[in-house]
Amino acid sequence: MQNAVIYARYSSSSQTEQSIDGQLRDCYEYAAREGYNVIGEYIDRALTGRTDNRPDFQRMISDAKKNQFQYVIVYKLDRFTRNRYDSAVYKHKLKQYGVKVVSATESISDNPEGIILEAVLEASAEYYSLELSQKIRRGCRESALKGQFVGGSVPIGYKLQDKRLVIDEEKAPIIKWVFEEYAKGVSKKEIIDALADKGIRAKSGKPYGSTAFQKALRCEKYIGVMRWADIVVEDGCPALIDKATFEKVQELLDKNRKAGATKKARTEYILYSKLFCGHCGTKMIGDSGTSKGGARHHYYSCQARKNCKACDKKAEKKDYLEWYVVEQTLEYVLTPTRMEIIAAAVVAEYDKEFNNSRVAEMEKRLSKVVRDIKKLFDMMLETNSKAIMQNCEQKIEELELQKTDLEIDIAKLNVANGIRYTKADILAWLKTFCKGDLFDTGFRKRIIDVFINSVYLYDDKVIIYYNIKEGRQVSYIEMLDSLDEKDENSGGAENENTLILTAGTCSDIKAPSSPVPPIRRTLSIIAVDRVFLSDL
Repeated sequence: MQNAVIYARYSSSSQTEQSIDGQLRDCYEYAAREGYNVIGEYIDRALTGRTDNRPDFQRMISDAKKNQFQYVIVYKLDRFTRNRYDSAVYKHKLKQYGVKVVSATESISDNPEGIILEAVLEASAEYYSLELSQKIRRGCRESALKGQFVGGSVPIGYKLQDKRLVIDEEKAPIIKWVFEEYAKGVSKKEIIDALADKGIRAKSGKPYGSTAFQKALRCEKYIGVMRWADIVVEDGCPALIDKATFEKVQELLDKNRKAGATKKARTEYILYSKLFCGHCGTKMIGDSGTSKGGARHHYYSCQARKNCKACDKKAEKKDYLEWYVVEQTLEYVLTPTRMEIIAAAVVAEYDKEFNNSRVAEMEKRLSKVVRDIKKLFDMMLETNSKAIMQNCEQKIEELELQKTDLEIDIAKLNVANGIRYTKADILAWLKTFCKGDLFDTGFRKRIIDVFINSVYLYDDKVIIYYNIKEGRQVSYIEMLDSLDEKDENSGGAENENTLILTAGTCSDIKAPSSPVPPIRRTLSIIAVDRVFLSDL
């Protein structure tokens, strides 16, 4: 099972704990349905979602670095944040840690223009992040060249003093003893047990574990070598271990490492949560198997068939199916004409969301809130009624939250108004999706994340839906209705909602030098084009 945490929030003191209880209940039910193991909860009470200054929210973002969970479950996506730019920034940050935000009650919460706009904002956030990272790296490089410590955990046996590593006289003998024992052939377990018997503990107060032990034995700083990126500084810090002993330990570590203990690469099923069985509507999940020759193969399997044999849908090869969906998207959706339509819609969405009239409207609302607060204060000064005073205090507290929300939104809108995305900018960005290797997982993932709403898979056809204007995932029943509409059209002609694209046999459409053998059946693709052809 993959691990998940739940993030819950309510905005004002007028809401109650029941609001949190309801959010948690729905999130736990969602986790049970999806097979996620909930390992923690992060809850912000009476805090606005229009600011990222929320204690548990920031703690959750920080904890994501520890790689202990893969999903953040929210009741609705507006619980995560109400500000689109913050949403793009923090989703991007979590994505870097391998964490995805999912909603317990929504599949997709925004319209298609908003989804693509958020991807543009995320790309902008990534650019600024990279720019900031380059500045930080330049500073770290200068520090490293001077032999200064440039971050990370301080190795056992050292302490930090004036930005440099110096010997910790209390713990340095422990490291020397560990290296000497391991060089003699004593096993890791025996050494760890001996440390525990002597009462030697890590900073956390717990006994040293195998991971910390392995990391210490590989640390070059113990022979005085400071390394950062491509910079190597000999004698950058005091050596605790002589080079002969260190090299002997490295030889033994390499010799004792078992081939089966190497960490297996994690396979990412990038259509997961968007791929469904056409036979029964159940989610298709990642699966794998080993052939007689020992080769590992990866598939998408119907969850109903895998768990309880309740469906006859055959498994499909993962790499081919992902390639096929992206190939069809490039050929039939990301065309010059349709990209023009998409770009125009995204610019319109940006202008609607970030413009001077919205700033003026919010400033007007802010002025009214300030006036209402003043009136309530005046009322409190004029009354002797305790009940009226308490009521005024509660209303003032709620209005102060609204005031903070509006001030933050106005500030961010003023910044966003200074950055204008033109149709040419969006077209240039969309064209980056047209240039890529179809066999590159990262490229396929970008296409699927931004454009694909849902895919329904039969044994003889694939039905692909792109992000629709209603802002939700297409249900199984709606998909069946689309098929009925298709059958009513003679000769496979188009109607206003459905475009039918027959791909022919898979061997005809596979690209040269494809590493994926063609699927054994003839496939056709039905693209319900409510966004890119009709609605926009």
